[in-house]
Amino acid sequence: MNPLFPSILSSNFFNLEAKLHEFETSRIDFIHLDVMDGHFVDTISFGPGLARALKEKFHFRLDAHLMVSNPAKAIPHFIKAGVDWLSFHVETSGDTHGLLKMIRDGNCRAGLVLNPDTPLEQLRPFLSAVDYILVMSVFPGYGGQQFIASSLERVAQLKREISSQKSHCLLQVDGGINIDNVGPLREAGADLFVVGTSLFNADNIEETVKKFLNQMQWSQS
Repeated sequence: MNPLFPSILSSNFFNLEAKLHEFETSRIDFIHLDVMDGHFVDTISFGPGLARALKEKFHFRLDAHLMVSNPAKAIPHFIKAGVDWLSFHVETSGDTHGLLKMIRDGNCRAGLVLNPDTPLEQLRPFLSAVDYILVMSVFPGYGGQQFIASSLERVAQLKREISSQKSHCLLQVDGGINIDNVGPLREAGADLFVVGTSLFNADNIEETVKKFLNQMQWSQS
């Protein structure tokens, strides 16, 4: 699995199809969808219709990050749309274990998301119940933000906690990921990287993907 997850939030929708074809030739496996409801975060992005359209046109697997106040309402719609991975914020109220089960019952990988100012302790009860953790290295709501430097240590701490609990969950990072910080994040223990403007604004996506993978010392079989 290619560890780079391009985020459509950073795309120019007028040439999105062409960019996605470039990602196909670059052997990208996943596309990341930032779903925003205008309530949990100020921005409104897109809904399950986009996921459905992507599934009809392309062969990517889809990773949907729900930035919504009521994930219980949104989850069934995205399962029906065909997403493969589905995550929601630990900061939202509700039955976290029940929501994770709802996602898994829909044959999706289940993830939890952590904001930059949320204590890592809030994730500890769920590390054995999730398939992946998404660590936000910017505050959610907008693409193109600068990476928060303290996120590097948060990733390292969380990786140690995952190991101590003997959990098999993967560690994903999202926000300000670029060619300079992806290597240190990999060393700190991150497994997967949501990348926005650094990929979508690249003149040559295939070469940029290769540079990212080289920085991570990751080889694609």
